[in-house]
Amino acid sequence: MKRMLVLSVAVLALPLVAQQTPAPAAPAPAPKQVALVNGEVITADKLDYMWDNLGMQMREQYLAAGGKMAFLENYLRKRLIIQEAIKRGFDKRGDVATDMAAASESALFDRYVRDIVAAPIVSDADIRKYYVEHPDEFQQPEKIKVRHIVITAGNQGPAAKTKEQALERIKTISADLLAHHLETRSADQEAVKRLDLIYFADAARKYSEDGSAASGGDLGWQPKGVFDEAFEDAAWHLLPGAMSGVVETKFGYHLILLEDKKPAGTQPLDEVRAGVREFLLNQKASDIMTAVNKLTNELRMTSKVTLFPENVK
Repeated sequence: MKRMLVLSVAVLALPLVAQQTPAPAAPAPAPKQVALVNGEVITADKLDYMWDNLGMQMREQYLAAGGKMAFLENYLRKRLIIQEAIKRGFDKRGDVATDMAAASESALFDRYVRDIVAAPIVSDADIRKYYVEHPDEFQQPEKIKVRHIVITAGNQGPAAKTKEQALERIKTISADLLAHHLETRSADQEAVKRLDLIYFADAARKYSEDGSAASGGDLGWQPKGVFDEAFEDAAWHLLPGAMSGVVETKFGYHLILLEDKKPAGTQPLDEVRAGVREFLLNQKASDIMTAVNKLTNELRMTSKVTLFPENVK
């Protein structure tokens, strides 16, 4: 979306066995994990929740940098700092605890205003109406989702190597990936693609020499004109699931895997609903503040509040 500003503001009854002893309930499926950080589990549900609640502008920045995996990597780094702060007892400091409590209050206030107070002001019908009346804002170009492995040449650092050594290493990696592909025998081509993707991502994490290595070489969904010319030409001519030969750019030697292609078209309403709502909330900011003031006046009149002005200095 072009214009986007963020407003701050069963129990299942089980049969009995013959002895009338209740049969043990089937265990609930364990939540899917996306990461484990020093024993702290990060679930797929938590990641999806945080991702879905990103502002459109921030999400687009992450999509350009590797998508949800890039967001996860950034969140993990944040959790590492938080874990370190807690380990050192920093969260117990008086001023820090006060700030944390204030932030918690602020988050509760903002969410209540946005989700409850503002609900009648920006309804789902309003969101749908804006979406229908502004189709040009939701057009997206053709995109490809790619992963890569890059080996660089350089004279410094622990990974220093000549161009010849870099080329030899990328050729070795390519040969290993191709051998794995040939060893994968299945009539299910989609299964083969999935296995190739997993193996390629593992190889990227092991060998690739850029920031995308941590996310398995994932470069996200990208339109034409984003990559280096040689990289772009190779990537856009691949079929989904196919890997390129060695591609040389100014950044080094690459292997490229085309994960998928997405044709040009209109973004579905479900993909942009949150962003449209944020935009409309911003447009209706004065109406929302009027509603907030009305509510606080009503609550002030019906609540028991005692002031001690003599203690205000």
